[in-house]
Amino acid sequence: MAEHVSETVAMDGSPHGISCDVQFVDVFKVLGKRWNGMILVALMQRPARFGELAKSISGITDGILSDRLRELMAARLVERQLADGPATAVLYRLTPIGEDLRGAFQELHAWAARNNIHEQCAP
Repeated sequence: MAEHVSETVAMDGSPHGISCDVQFVDVFKVLGKRWNGMILVALMQRPARFGELAKSISGITDGILSDRLRELMAARLVERQLADGPATAVLYRLTPIGEDLRGAFQELHAWAARNNIHEQCAP
């Protein structure tokens, strides 16, 4: 019996063999890291102070949050902004590049809903 080998299809629909997609590798170096997605989702709701982010993401430590924010800033997805007011405060917000991820995150959210993939958020 002859063996049938199917061809893979690239994201753009063109036939290709299995290969490494450098852009996906780079994306998942940032987005695949634990907590980074949750930080971005929190900042998609609104800019936030460090303490607000720490409270909104159950289980993250201050040290890890600080490290991840630095990584997201280095990836140009998040920026620090001085908040207006009598006391100097720092807000973290999405950059235009980070904001450009909103559609992709909405698609992931819809995919998770369609496939009943969910976990309870902590109060």
